[in-house]
Amino acid sequence: MARRGEHSREQIASMALDAAQTLLEEVGPGGLTTRAVAKRIGYTAGSLYLVFRNRDDLVLQLNERTLDELRKSLDRALADHQGPEQRLIALGRCYLDFAQRHPSRWRFVFEHNTADPEQLPAVMRGKIDAFFQLISEQLSQRYPELDAPDLRRAAQTLWGGVHGIAMLAITNKLAAGGDHPARELVDDLIANYLLGLGSGRAGSR
Repeated sequence: MARRGEHSREQIASMALDAAQTLLEEVGPGGLTTRAVAKRIGYTAGSLYLVFRNRDDLVLQLNERTLDELRKSLDRALADHQGPEQRLIALGRCYLDFAQRHPSRWRFVFEHNTADPEQLPAVMRGKIDAFFQLISEQLSQRYPELDAPDLRRAAQTLWGGVHGIAMLAITNKLAAGGDHPARELVDDLIANYLLGLGSGRAGSR
């Protein structure tokens, strides 16, 4: 390993993000401080501020990394299935599986409060919007008559339902409502929502 002072800014940033990810998984958000991250990589906390504007900047870049990893998993899930309904179910399962494999990182994406939550960076907003676009694309293939606002609403509804199941599953609260596995609930949610969406459209014609 290179000695302290021999790393570029890009290398320090990558090392810091690796350390932050490990800390988050080991001790949770409370232990994710710039001092702890700096100690892990053999630098001072002040050195990190030459690379990141503040802790929020570090956290946002860490969350962007998590979203990138999730997106790769979702893309692989899409590639392995055919047909919009099966692909939507695959997306839901993949989302649940990711949350269960990386509970701390997944929750941190949604639970971290920035100093100004209304001012998420454009890159972060773009990554989140891209998830809804993935869902909307499959919905538009299944229901081509839906316009853009309806597609967005349906995508948000599906995501909200799957997200809720995932949150209950990783916090061990899902059993309070019964003993059905989370994956089965995700499958039922998506299949029944699509069935209802189709029936609703047919009834409106």
